[in-house]
Amino acid sequence: MKPFAIGLMSGTSVDGIDAALVRISNLAGKPSISLEHALFDAYREEERSRIFAAFSPEFSAHQLGRLNVDMGRWFARAVERLIRESGVSPNDVRVIGSHGQTIAHYPPNPANTENGYCIQIGEPAVIAALTDIDVVSQFRAADMASGGQGAPLVPYFDYAMLRSWDEHRVALNIGGIANITVLPRGVTLENVIGFDTGPGNMVLDGLVELVTNGARHFDRDGGLARQGAVDTPLLAQWLKNPYFLRKPPKSTGREMFGLQYCRSMRQDARAHAVSDADLVRTATALVAESIARGIGSQISEPIALIGSGGGIKNPVLMEELQNRARLLRPWESATAYGIPSDFKEAVAFALFAWQFSEGLPTNVPRTTGAKRTVMQGSWTPARPGTKLYVK
Repeated sequence: MKPFAIGLMSGTSVDGIDAALVRISNLAGKPSISLEHALFDAYREEERSRIFAAFSPEFSAHQLGRLNVDMGRWFARAVERLIRESGVSPNDVRVIGSHGQTIAHYPPNPANTENGYCIQIGEPAVIAALTDIDVVSQFRAADMASGGQGAPLVPYFDYAMLRSWDEHRVALNIGGIANITVLPRGVTLENVIGFDTGPGNMVLDGLVELVTNGARHFDRDGGLARQGAVDTPLLAQWLKNPYFLRKPPKSTGREMFGLQYCRSMRQDARAHAVSDADLVRTATALVAESIARGIGSQISEPIALIGSGGGIKNPVLMEELQNRARLLRPWESATAYGIPSDFKEAVAFALFAWQFSEGLPTNVPRTTGAKRTVMQGSWTPARPGTKLYVK
């Protein structure tokens, strides 16, 4: 049996592709996972610009179609490099799980019964053709077709890898959007709660680009925020955003907290006579406070906080969070639990693709709001006559 799966992830920060080669086996119904090799394949500036252009309503169907195919090539490029560096034969890789690049995410509107939708690109047929490996993609669609948010997807992985009988835990990922998985001690899968708490790096990156006129794409080591102070009235104003008050299931994205939102934040700061450094520091506090409130809305007892994603590299952000959340001990990286924090989501999509090939559902209805559990993904075979590995 082919023992390996590959996971591919391109997130809302649009900095590049995370690729992870994972060895997986199912033992007594529980997945056993070990990371064999991982890499980050940064987008070229021209590639990144094209992706950002796709977020605009003016982006044409022709441009989107071309970008979809080209992104399939970029994902395949990352796979080829991963296999080359690892020394593993492509013949030993059962499946690739590709998250794709989210271009639009519109979860169901609580006010009506219409299903939500998500547009994710990175043509799986191109990935399969160039790598000669079967691909599972479009992981959100089945959950959304069943009335769910299609996000967050990672709670299934967090439950499989991080649950505890001894302590309450919260798995936090800070990418462009921040999301949590709440894991009370002894929790069962059907009772796992997870949701997007609100913006993560997206607003911090966007504001830094605005105040530096594009000279900097992010606040390295929280350097700009460190120079400023939190403006309490401005923070209180931002926390009135209806999303923070909404009860889960809930998910969000660039549509709510993208460039237009960052521009409005900067206008608010000017109205309050707040400096650029204070603006970034207050936005950093917003991310931390929204995460802390999200955790506190679900569990009142002290928790072990397990962090991943690019946001945990921002020491100012994590200091703000450490001071605002009720923790058993100082927060820890997922790496301390055997899950490389930089590649957690890529590893998760390798697992999701593997479980799809086993015929197993991976959504958590209480988390997404779906009416039922579903197999998440669409299968694209690399060669005629290949069969899905369903038991």
